[in-house]
Amino acid sequence: MSLLADRRTCMRYEVVGILRGTLEMSESVRVHNISSDGALIETSTAVPVGTTQSIQMSVVGQSTRLISRVRHVTTIGQGPTARYAVGLEFVSAPAALKASVATLLGETSAD
Repeated sequence: MSLLADRRTCMRYEVVGILRGTLEMSESVRVHNISSDGALIETSTAVPVGTTQSIQMSVVGQSTRLISRVRHVTTIGQGPTARYAVGLEFVSAPAALKASVATLLGETSAD
């Protein structure tokens, strides 16, 4: 066998049937609007409607991880530079996030 043919150092096993997995990716997104119940974000990734997504948010210096559900997706632009507006519903927003959003809205309305 040639050195270039198979350079694996670990044994590989054939999967018979279906083996499901999870791929977790991290991407910074632009938040267009936010409330204590959800947010509209802009991303380069088309996220399937109805899926549950774990997200990390930082609002007014408070960082928190929460579970959200994708409610709608709208394509912005075309081709390889297409972006997506994704509407998220927070499944269970922590009290700290709700307080941070309230503070943010209070600061915004004062302007």
